[in-house]
Amino acid sequence: MQPMKELTGVSRQRFEQEVLPRYEPVVLRGVVSHWPLVAQGLAGLEPCLQYLLSFDAGQPVDALLARPDAARAFTYRPGLDGFNFTHDKRPYAALFEQLWRYSHFPEPPALAAQSASVPDALPGLERANVLPLLEPAIAPRIWIGNQATVPAHFDDSHNIACVAAGARRFTLLPPTCAPLLYLGPPDHAPTPAPMSVVPDLHRADPARFPLVAEALQHAVVAELAPGDALYIPPLWFHQVEALAPQLNILMNYWWRPEAAPGRPDDLHLAALRLAMLALRHLPDAEREGWRALFGHYVFGARGEALAHIPAGERHLFGDVDAAHDATIRQDIVDQLKR
Repeated sequence: MQPMKELTGVSRQRFEQEVLPRYEPVVLRGVVSHWPLVAQGLAGLEPCLQYLLSFDAGQPVDALLARPDAARAFTYRPGLDGFNFTHDKRPYAALFEQLWRYSHFPEPPALAAQSASVPDALPGLERANVLPLLEPAIAPRIWIGNQATVPAHFDDSHNIACVAAGARRFTLLPPTCAPLLYLGPPDHAPTPAPMSVVPDLHRADPARFPLVAEALQHAVVAELAPGDALYIPPLWFHQVEALAPQLNILMNYWWRPEAAPGRPDDLHLAALRLAMLALRHLPDAEREGWRALFGHYVFGARGEALAHIPAGERHLFGDVDAAHDATIRQDIVDQLKR
């Protein structure tokens, strides 16, 4: 494992010019140290929760609860026939009261409110705590809980994760490590993101998961304090450990460019699942043929590889406007209905 690259004093211009194009994770030290939420988190559990309650809209949010164990991970059950936590919805007032009670336990259950939309659940918090690196239209989500681990998984969006209270350790691995991470099914995971079945890469049983040691040779690791942030490129695997025993808060920002004017860039995981469904029954030789065609049509046909086609006649090889995008999507939908 290697330490992550770190930058300080990052402006929006520097972020867009130096960080985004490199497709590698970068720690952004102190980038949100000015947040009032960070100050409240440093003041302690009760002041921080009271501050958050001043924005509370009373909306129930997703909450996970797991029995305490060594890994404290929200993960699969041993037989992969379900998950090791309960999932329900509850208002922040109830969840915060439970966090306060658990703060008096020597070994409390792992509790976390996951990925709530800040403008919906805590309206105004996003305006009081602004990330200067992104457009204001990119709305944050908030993660609140005690000590717990989310196993290695990937998202298909750009991500800036900002630590507002407690501390978090991030272990990141490039997408090429997928064969080494013992990934679970993409349609059966503890969270919406495809996830490793290994609860904690750093505590993996070498007899059961021997490839993890090789994966960790490619990993980069960083520990973030309140006010720090981390840029995670799309598809990079990340294991996230919330380290403080009583309270950890993270606000993150996911975004993607438009696929076409007015069209969200939202088909990646759907395309992955559809390809798995469409090609799974074919013999190996034919699957290798499709691998070659995907390599050309999806990943290779750019620049000089398209010189034989006039620019105005490239159709799906070329630029796709909103109307063409809608036509293609509808054609795929019609085929799936057959």
